[in-house]
Amino acid sequence: PCAPFLGFARSAFVASKPSSARPNWLRVGLAFATSAALWAILIRQHHEDVLEYERRKREGEHKCTGCS
Repeated sequence: PCAPFLGFARSAFVASKPSSARPNWLRVGLAFATSAALWAILIRQHHEDVLEYERRKREGEHKCTGCS
């Protein structure tokens, strides 16, 4: 019943197209800062994982019968 009127519906949230001539520098900075923080967390976690892998690898190579 309402299908013909859907083409005339207007969004209440977007009244005009965003202008790319004047970017919102706060949002741009926040996006870059978030990306940098996520990369820093990822790199730190990877470094910790590599250290843990190497520690377990060294423990696995130790085959002394007196220790177990």
